[in-house]
Amino acid sequence: MKNLLKIKFAWFPVWSVAVLMLSMILIYLPVFSGADQRMHDFPLILVSEDSDFADSPEGKAIISNLVKQQDGHSFVWQIESSKETAIQAIKENKANGALVIPANFSEQTSALQQSFLSGEADHTAVPIEILLNDGASQMASSFSTTVLQSLASSISDMVSGGIKAEMTKQQALLSPMTASQLDHPIESKVTSVLGLPSDTNKGMTPFMIVLIASITGLMGTQMIHGYLGGISDSLKSHGVPLTYSKVFATEILLSAILMIAVAAVIPVAVFGLYGSYHSSGIISIFLFTLLCTMTMFAMFKMIGMLFGKWAMLAAFPVNILGIFASGGAIPVTNLPDFHRIVGNMMPIRYMIDGMRSLLYYGGNMEAGLGKALLIVPTFFLLFSAIIVIAFLWKRNQENKKQQHQQQDSSRPAQAAISA
Repeated sequence: MKNLLKIKFAWFPVWSVAVLMLSMILIYLPVFSGADQRMHDFPLILVSEDSDFADSPEGKAIISNLVKQQDGHSFVWQIESSKETAIQAIKENKANGALVIPANFSEQTSALQQSFLSGEADHTAVPIEILLNDGASQMASSFSTTVLQSLASSISDMVSGGIKAEMTKQQALLSPMTASQLDHPIESKVTSVLGLPSDTNKGMTPFMIVLIASITGLMGTQMIHGYLGGISDSLKSHGVPLTYSKVFATEILLSAILMIAVAAVIPVAVFGLYGSYHSSGIISIFLFTLLCTMTMFAMFKMIGMLFGKWAMLAAFPVNILGIFASGGAIPVTNLPDFHRIVGNMMPIRYMIDGMRSLLYYGGNMEAGLGKALLIVPTFFLLFSAIIVIAFLWKRNQENKKQQHQQQDSSRPAQAAISA
């Protein structure tokens, strides 16, 4: 036992696993920071189809006082004049929600004020609409609802205050029921733009599919390389050596079979067995899943070839960081700055955006699929090019080693002939 503990490599599993777990904690904790989580540049839309309201002092006050920052959250507001524009932005996943002030809003609020002043007993609240991007994560949808309902309440309070001021001026009297109605003159209606069913696994299906693709790439490269390496060493010990090129070609073949198999099984299991919702065809989803698995395999194969026996120490943190910075489990707007910056430089974020577009946005190119189809193949080609370069270098090194061995083995024979 003492002799084993004196061997430095025997300690490798202990300190390497400890380092990996520490890296996971350092990546994990800032993302799931509980009450300290803040939204960054959260995109929302305010639509005013009523030009009279938009040009009025009240409307200008609402627009100019839109909350840009609150409780550490920051918002990006887009002002539009038509509901259709907001719907299009949501269908392209460029906004998480919108508040729509209808075209006859000023007319309806004026009529409501007159009904209060005339002493009518029953009053109908003026409707405004909240549009939600139900294809975004559950957290983003919930946050959008809270912010937009808060804005609707502020508009309601503004209208209520104006009517109360006019009634005070005219010394109009209110019944208790009328007073209650006056406190809530505006009624907001929430509409889910995409009309997704309730059983969308809380919007987590795109993240889980890409997560499986990532884990497949990580485990597949490590296990195939390890097992083939062991088989190659065993054959060599029995006098049947395999060249590096043959072992590498076998790794690529087995990995390709694995990637195709996983990409085929995922849609069958997710949509066939569990019936998860998808707005695009199975073939499109399969092809994109295959692209994701191949890209993640290429990334981890590249890391394996560059780092050799230290590959797992490099690949595991990269995988964990890619997962937590992807915007799949936690919206990108809710991530710390470091994770958002690093996430933009990794393929998994674009994979999730593309998969979300296929599942919830009908494969809309503007909803993330177009960018994904541009960036993900670029990553794949980049990783593949580095793999080819590393392969050629290692093959060259092996050839030189074999030449040296042949030269060393031929020297005794040459010496015997000379003698």
